[in-house]
Amino acid sequence: MTGYVFTMHLPNSLAQRLCLILAIAVGVWPAPQVMTAESTLSSLVGLLSSTDDPQFQSDLLQGILLGLEGSGQTTAPAPWQEQENRLLESSSPEVRKLARTLGLRFGSKRARGLVEGIAIDSQHPAQERRDAITALLSTPDKPLLELLLSLVDSGDVRDAVIRGLALFSDERVAQTLIAHYGAFTLEQKQLTLSTLAQRTSSATHLLSAVGDDIIPVGDLSAMVIRQLSNLESQTVSEGVEAVWGRYRDSNADVVADIRRYRILYRDAGSPPGNANRGRALYARTCQQCHQLFGIGGTAGPDLTGSNRTDLTYLLQNILDPNAVIPNDYQTSVIELKDGRVFTGIVSPSPTTTTILTSSGTHRIANQEVFDLQTSELSLMPEGLLSSLSDQEVRDLLYYLTQPAQVALIADSESVRQFFNGEDLTLWSGNPRLWRVEDGTIIGESKNGLDHNEFLVSELVFEDFRLRFEVRLTPNSENSGVQFRSEPRKTGEVEGYQADIGQDWWGKLYEELGRGLLADISQDHVVRQNRWNHYEILAIGPRIQIALNGHRCVDLTDSAGSPRGQIALQLHSGGAIRVEFRNFEVELSPGSNQLNSVNN
Repeated sequence: MTGYVFTMHLPNSLAQRLCLILAIAVGVWPAPQVMTAESTLSSLVGLLSSTDDPQFQSDLLQGILLGLEGSGQTTAPAPWQEQENRLLESSSPEVRKLARTLGLRFGSKRARGLVEGIAIDSQHPAQERRDAITALLSTPDKPLLELLLSLVDSGDVRDAVIRGLALFSDERVAQTLIAHYGAFTLEQKQLTLSTLAQRTSSATHLLSAVGDDIIPVGDLSAMVIRQLSNLESQTVSEGVEAVWGRYRDSNADVVADIRRYRILYRDAGSPPGNANRGRALYARTCQQCHQLFGIGGTAGPDLTGSNRTDLTYLLQNILDPNAVIPNDYQTSVIELKDGRVFTGIVSPSPTTTTILTSSGTHRIANQEVFDLQTSELSLMPEGLLSSLSDQEVRDLLYYLTQPAQVALIADSESVRQFFNGEDLTLWSGNPRLWRVEDGTIIGESKNGLDHNEFLVSELVFEDFRLRFEVRLTPNSENSGVQFRSEPRKTGEVEGYQADIGQDWWGKLYEELGRGLLADISQDHVVRQNRWNHYEILAIGPRIQIALNGHRCVDLTDSAGSPRGQIALQLHSGGAIRVEFRNFEVELSPGSNQLNSVNN
């Protein structure tokens, strides 16, 4: 932090003020008088006492934090002692949050206590807890390790916890992550594998877990194997060969491999694969780095607009990724002083080095870098297809050639992503009508609709049990939950519907099909303008529905679809608001009876 410039002349425009503050903080504002880092920091913190404007305070705090990025813990300037309590008790949540974060950088015990309290309190919103954990990571120590280990079971913040545990070389990190691996979501498993592959010590635990069938060998993507090879450890290399196979940096038989896979693909007939299964494979093997149809990482090129319909082109890029590497995707290998190794795309700055990897973006203080080497290899390694069965190869290639996104088959991994409680990932619908607030999906039209609108889950279900709570306002309007249904290009959805609304509660309807299949209204058990509990059970041709514990439908219908997607409906009509929360989904339920039903 040298070369800072300080001036008391502040523009009136909020945007200009922020730009000036940030420029001061990072030392790029030109002026004749250059001040020391300490005096500049003290002056900036002193400015906080000159205003009660929360937005201005927020601008200042953000600028100071940006200037301190990469510096670790910093001695607090004298003015901070006078301002901390006032800022921590501000009426502005944003000011309080930034003040806590800056207090951590200054070694404030009060700020640390507040942040730790938020991190461990399950009553706080998940995003606030994640932000608190991220703030604590700026000053990692042994007490933080203990806190993170205690939060591995906390699903709402587990992603942030796994990223934080990567900072520690303690043997318990690998042991804990491996012990909980089976309960993790797909994304959390990928983060775990990336974390364990960053150090030689944890990599040996990872490979032992694979050898003991605790972690499936199929979960080791070729990108994880590349990361493990960059550790340059003979023990790790031997472990990789034992559980995964020999790793190669170059493939002398690319042309022969392309021909072999083309024959394998086309010999399967038409269609050669299953696009839905292929999407699940893509999520496991490619999605961390590549975007396709707007979903995925950015460490590799966006595949959406590439020449994916050309099978030879696809195979060339998959089998020989090092043939042509765009400058924007040239990779480097960074070794840190604490023993971690990262492989990714590097962007340096005077104080920090940013590296984009398959597991996300990491900002590293330059003083923590032990060695940095530019690689001649792509971040995407060879051997991607070698770990897949013949049919899996066909499914993946078939999915990659699709002109538009396809649904994702619900399995033990993907079903955990049915609704994440935060946004509409894996759902599609009109964003002007559908949103998420406080873990609740809300569909709302204040002016009414002239046609039905749907929010469609991208997951395809066969046998399942679905439980949720729903509230409709006003009760005179109409909604419903589609299941075993299929979206049409027109935006409509065809299939079964569990109905919602006055004179319709608890009925079973087939949208764009046979109409009413069970025509007994359950209005007498409905709690108007309050939350109502719905349960849908579909096993083979048998459909059962319960509303607030009362059975509404028990129908065996061999003419209905045995599989399909779930969708939420806003029916045409007047102003409407419908809310859905507390979704529980069970695949292949063992019982063919509804839970807690009064006959």
